[in-house]
Amino acid sequence: MSNVRPVINASYAFASEVVWRIFKFDMHDRFPTIERLHYHLPNQHMVLFRDDDDVQEVATRSIISRTMFTEWFKTNQESKVARSLTFDQFPQ
Repeated sequence: MSNVRPVINASYAFASEVVWRIFKFDMHDRFPTIERLHYHLPNQHMVLFRDDDDVQEVATRSIISRTMFTEWFKTNQESKVARSLTFDQFPQ
């Protein structure tokens, strides 16, 4: 905390920045939206778990085989409407 305090005390804002913050406008904008696409080979995707989780239980979770990437492909096979959506437009 002692390293942060001098930086906070030394910060300042210009009038235009203050107005943008008051009205809650986006400070930065990127178009089109940049989305990281987590792609993987079948059954080789990343699985997150805690140290105290049982390995057998983690390995048998039904959700473990479903990722947003695989569900996007599956939905595109089944739905014409989904085929018009890009990956970043796909519902979470």
